[in-house]
Amino acid sequence: MSLNAIEALGYFLQHLVGSKGASKHTLSAYRRDLHQFFASITGEEAFDPEEHLQEIDVSNITPLQIKGFISELSGKGLDSRSINRKLSAVKGFFRFCVAQELIDENPSAGIKGLKQAIRQPRFLPLDEMNLLLDGSELPLRDQAILEILYSTGMRVSSLVGLNIGDFDRHLQLLRILSKGNKEQLVPIGIPAIGALENYLAERPDPNPNEPIFLNRTGDRLSVRSVQRLCRRMGLQLGIGKVTPHTLRHSFATHLLEEGADLRSIQELLGHESLKTTQKYTHVTFRRLQQAYTSAHPLADDEG
Repeated sequence: MSLNAIEALGYFLQHLVGSKGASKHTLSAYRRDLHQFFASITGEEAFDPEEHLQEIDVSNITPLQIKGFISELSGKGLDSRSINRKLSAVKGFFRFCVAQELIDENPSAGIKGLKQAIRQPRFLPLDEMNLLLDGSELPLRDQAILEILYSTGMRVSSLVGLNIGDFDRHLQLLRILSKGNKEQLVPIGIPAIGALENYLAERPDPNPNEPIFLNRTGDRLSVRSVQRLCRRMGLQLGIGKVTPHTLRHSFATHLLEEGADLRSIQELLGHESLKTTQKYTHVTFRRLQQAYTSAHPLADDEG
């Protein structure tokens, strides 16, 4: 059975919209990656999709051609993460073609992505964290935001989704919606409780269903506003780039350094897999190595 690439690609993109609800940005990324793959097969430097896709029979594409595409990308200096993203688009395309019985066999089935280096999360040393929380003289709302992000390690999306009724002062807990809209109870420390109560004291007769954090017009605060706050304070205090995720990483790293076990940190962060949490061990181990090198009398002894 013969099927040219322009038809197959059209069917696939329609599937992404109709069945997956893909955005324009997602469609554009898939189209661009697959065009690059098909260009690799043709060997044409001036690749014209309208012309060259007609000439490619999808059913004749081989695993060797897919591996050649990976090698070509690697030769151009692309990192493993980018290459694997493009390979994912290729594999998704062929899975669709097989599922729709457009082709008989999936040439990408046995091809694995490249091993990726673990991306090291950025965190603030304790002295910089204290500077951010203690030396900023922020409005009560902004102080409460920073305290809660660091005290709980919650994602910024969970923070802005908080309602007043989600705060349990007696049990020292916050009820949040974590990733995947899963409800989670997270403990909150005394400094963060104090900052939050100081902020809420400004609110007359707060309703439990009201958002905790409001903007100037009285509406729920946006993720973008919290990101701007963190960035502004980091630059103002000379700490550098700070994001809400920086505070989440700092929360996890400081817990690990003080002896918390990975399973507990996994629960607090709302990670489904312990593997996701294990990236923090690389950060702390690197710091241990640095401490050893600088402090041990024989660390640099070559003799």
